[in-house]
This record gives sequence, C-alpha cells and structure tokens, in this order.
Amino acid sequence: MKVKWKIVSLSIITIFILLCNGCSKKRADVTIQDKIYQDKFNLVENDLVDNAEGKDLENELDTRIVQNSKESLSEQVDERDGNLKSDKKEVYDTMMKRSLISTGNNYRMKKIIEKAKNGENVTIAYIGGSITEGAGASGANKSYAYQSYEYFKDTYGKGDGSNVSFVNAGMGGTPSALGIIRYDRDVTEYENIEPDIVFIEFAVNDYQEPTNGEAYESLIRKVLSSKKSPAVVLMFSVFQSKWNMQSLYIPLGEYYHLPMISVKDAVVPELEEGRMTDALFFSDQYHPTTYGHTIMANCIINYYKTIDDMEKHTEDITVPLEAKIGNAYEEIQMIDSSYNGDEIEIIPGGFSAIDEKIGRFTGNKLTFPNNWMKDKDQEDDGFVMNLNCKNLLLVYKASSDTSYGTVDIYVDSKLVMSIDGYQSGGWNNPITVSLIKEDVSNNHLVEIKMSKDSLDKSFTILAFGYSE
Repeated sequence: MKVKWKIVSLSIITIFILLCNGCSKKRADVTIQDKIYQDKFNLVENDLVDNAEGKDLENELDTRIVQNSKESLSEQVDERDGNLKSDKKEVYDTMMKRSLISTGNNYRMKKIIEKAKNGENVTIAYIGGSITEGAGASGANKSYAYQSYEYFKDTYGKGDGSNVSFVNAGMGGTPSALGIIRYDRDVTEYENIEPDIVFIEFAVNDYQEPTNGEAYESLIRKVLSSKKSPAVVLMFSVFQSKWNMQSLYIPLGEYYHLPMISVKDAVVPELEEGRMTDALFFSDQYHPTTYGHTIMANCIINYYKTIDDMEKHTEDITVPLEAKIGNAYEEIQMIDSSYNGDEIEIIPGGFSAIDEKIGRFTGNKLTFPNNWMKDKDQEDDGFVMNLNCKNLLLVYKASSDTSYGTVDIYVDSKLVMSIDGYQSGGWNNPITVSLIKEDVSNNHLVEIKMSKDSLDKSFTILAFGYSE
C-alpha cells in the first residue's frame, strides 16, 4: 500500500512539475511577446530584453527549479533577440538611406572635418524653429542639434573635443524671414564667432513665411558667402501631419550643391506602414519626442558617415551670381530699440515701454529684449521711423492677452496693413510681415498707430529687418 502511495505521489509531483514547466514557459512567452511588441521599432535601443527583464525571468524560473525551461527560454530569447536586431538594422539602414537626399559638394565639410581633427577650433551652428531649439526633447542636451554636435565633437574633435563648439539659434515659431533677420545677432555675433558649419531648419515653419522662399534662399546665400566659407546643410523636419515644404526647397539645395537631410523621407514610410507610431516619434502635432530627436540626430550622423567614405571634391562650391527664387534679403540688417546709429531716425512716441512678457530661448534668455511696447495706459502717440531702404520686414508679438489690440501701419502716409496683436492661440511668439519690397532703395516714412477701436490697448514691436 505504501508503495502504491509513493507511486501516486511521484506521479502527482511529476505532473505538477510538467504543468509548472508549461505555465512558466507560457508566461515567459507572453512576457517576451509583450516586450517584442513594445520594442518592435525602437531603433534607438540595442537589446530586446534588457538586464532587468532577463533578471525577472531568471528569478521566475529559479523559483520553480525548472532548469530545462530556463535553458529553453534562453534559447528563445537569443533567437528572437537576434532576429529582431537583424530586422531593426535593416529597417534602420533603409531609413537612414532615405533620409539623405543628397550629400552635395563635400569640399567644405571634408575640409572642416580635417580642421577639427588637427585640433583647430570649429563651431557648429544650428538655426531654425522650435524643433531646432529642442522642443519635445527631455532636455537641451537631448535635442537633435546637441546630439549631432556631440557626435561630431567625439568623432572628429582633437583629444576631448574641446576644440569643437556649439551654437543653437533655434527659436520657436519662427520662419526663415525672421531667421535671416536675427542670423547675425544669434549666430555670428554670439561670442563673436563665425561658424564653420551651419544647419538650416525651416521646412515646417515657412508655411507662414511672408517672402515666398526669398528669405530662405537669401539665408543660404548669406551663409555660403560669409568670410569663413562655412559648410551649409539643409535639414527638412516634419509635422505629425506628415507635411513639410521640402518640395519647394530641394531645388534650392540642388542649385547650390548642398547636402540635404529629410526627416520626412526617413520616418513617414514607417508611420504609414505601422512600423512606427505617432506616439513614439511625436510629442505633439509639431514636435518630436526625445526618441524622435535621436532619429533626427542619427540622420545627420548617417550623413557624416557617408561622406567619410567619399573622396573629397576637388573644387569648392561657387555661389551663383543669379538667385533661383530671389536674394532680396541677403544683406538684411536687424533694428531694435538698442539702435543708436544716426542713419535711421526713430521716434518711439507712445511705444516707449519695454515688454518683458515675451518669448525666451531654452536658456531663459529673452528672444527680443530690446523692443518697443505701447502699453494700454500710455498716450496714443504713434511710432515713427524714417529710413532709406528697399526692403522692410516687421516683427511683432502675438498675445492671447485681451489687452492687446490692433495697429494701422502707414508707409509714406499710405495705409498698407492693419495688424491685430491679439490672437487667441498666441503665446507671446514673434510674427514677421513684409512692409516694403522694392527693387531700389528709397527714403520711406513708416508710421505705426493704434487703430481707433484699440486706443486703450497694447501692442509690441519686437524688431525690424531692412536692406538698402
């Protein structure tokens, strides 16, 4: 009788172990499947099962003392991990290949890389909108600009890379028309350094650009022609709507033989095929997540790696005498309330206050600290400016504060437009409009007055851009 009970007991234990073995494997399979699903398209991560996940699975198996299941699971993880890594690499390589529209003429970039390797000082500048500034990233050092700068510094810099410096001139909500106005202030006058490499990113912000592409081309020409002969790279970011303006700007990149990198071309096919989700790449309808910024940085890194394997072009870029769209703003200069020259006459009138409720850069620095504000409590004396110019752009503040109102703008006593400083979606962001565009310079009188129904309202002029 005891023998029979022993046999029954052993049978029950055996069945229990087999059941545990099966349950353990089943639970492990579910865990692995969940992990595969979550990390299916995380190209930034290298490992399917991280150390913590592997540790949890091992503990679960050790508790049941089922060595065979542990070994079987390990084989499953290794096989699936290897397959996923292979799939990731293939998709990643395809993405990177698509992102690089053109390497352009590499003469300047190769020369600058050699310069960095030799220990000479190199400055990389990025100018664009909020994406360049780093919006959506978990920190300033996680922006695509900083991550790609770090790669350049670590890869090509001498020693610890301290000979490579970084300028981020990204400003939220700004088109290329404002980019060229503030280029000297925010890039070349920043620590009085001429950049060696300039990334230009306005392919999503230029939907509200008032010069129809002329400012963008003018900026390209201005940078290419500057005394340090910097390398220029065109960066085409993308909105969640899968839209940008690269179709307008690619012909300019081809015309000037520039490298062009398209984030749209890289990620949109993956979004459309469902291999990448909007939530993974976008933090909102406009800005990438930290993951998205890393993908953008990887697109730039791919460009660097590609030209590393290329022979250096024997001749430098030649800037054509004729512009493709236009170069009316190539020599534009910025004017704000800090102006103390005698060529332009400025009478602020009632616009004599300083508005401190304006946008800030990532480092908390005010974007336009030297502005002209007409406060709602000030007298209704108009702003007057007398200058010689052929082009004039106005930059003003858009506010969701209902105390902001409308101004009427006169050029040579003729009403040219009325502008409402109040916008329900305004966030103290700058907006740029064109006031004057002529073929030759003339003397002009510009007057800005509060409209009749806004005499008790406020309005802020942030800056002007003019060219003679």
